[in-house]
Amino acid sequence: MKGGQENNTEWASQLQEISDNLYDWNDLANKSAMLLSADMVISHRDLDPKNVMWSQDNPIVIDWEAAGYINPMQELVETAIYWAEDEIGNIHKEKFMVFIDGYKKRYGILKANWKTVLINGFLGKLGWLEYNLRRSLWIECTDMEEQQIGTDQVMGTIKAIRYYADMMPELEKWLNDEI
Repeated sequence: MKGGQENNTEWASQLQEISDNLYDWNDLANKSAMLLSADMVISHRDLDPKNVMWSQDNPIVIDWEAAGYINPMQELVETAIYWAEDEIGNIHKEKFMVFIDGYKKRYGILKANWKTVLINGFLGKLGWLEYNLRRSLWIECTDMEEQQIGTDQVMGTIKAIRYYADMMPELEKWLNDEI
């Protein structure tokens, strides 16, 4: 944050507004990760629409560099969110629940502490924010274009984190009511 203020970056004031929450979200997410670590699977971990190509109505999953261990309910919720978001990042309940229901039809009743699962969702977002802060501040980038992409991603990620924090209670309600 200090580097952003010193360089008068466009995201410094927005980051300052949520700085106290960032520490809280990170702490809660780390605690939830510990709780969820007892049940892990190997999965894609970034199965959003841009990582699925279609060939004659058959999906082809690409971009596997994030693959690794993850709690299955965490993967389910994050993937449902990816596929239920519109172009501006709003999550649509109907699409979200269709995805969850499809999983339930295949695997049966879902059992999870949804609040813990949702809190854990901050980890990826905070990691992405950190990476892009480093690019925006020239700590981890090689040229102006990459630096600008980092700056743009910081702005979008701050907005996405705020929206996610605001949506968490509603997402939890959807999951608890429908599951």
